[in-house]
Amino acid sequence: MKNIKHIFTALLILLVYFLIASYIKPDNLVFIILVFLIAGFFIFNLMIRKSLSFEKYFTSKYNLLTSKFNRKKSFEISKGLMYEKVIEVINNSDFRIVDTDKEKFKLLAVSSVSFKSWGENLYIDFKSDGEVTIMNFCSTTLFQVYAWGKNERNYENLLNEIENSLII
Repeated sequence: MKNIKHIFTALLILLVYFLIASYIKPDNLVFIILVFLIAGFFIFNLMIRKSLSFEKYFTSKYNLLTSKFNRKKSFEISKGLMYEKVIEVINNSDFRIVDTDKEKFKLLAVSSVSFKSWGENLYIDFKSDGEVTIMNFCSTTLFQVYAWGKNERNYENLLNEIENSLII
């Protein structure tokens, strides 16, 4: 099934390329520059999305091409144990952990590109406040100004899975 998706995606990209190429005329330089700027920006975002170093870029209120959802949740579990539990929960989900910072208790999980979405990034970090651990959750979409409830569902699903994994 994955091979069919890859073949279909490649054919779709080729079709779009040939459609654009047929409309690009050498005398329309503004259109050519615009197409390549948008494509370059898109490729740039796909390349940097898997690094915690660019978290501020994707979660910034000034980044108008991403939809963001932020929440905080407190747990009465140590920060280290909560960090490991969330990694375990994400590894059993549709998301894939691509970057972690054990010293700062931060992690980045991504979903793959699909026909419904260009993908989502989950930025999760943990802070201690006395005996309580606070989980900061941020779900961002790529190239979607409106997420159609996807970011909220990511949060709800993660919380449900965490709660289920903590039940003994």
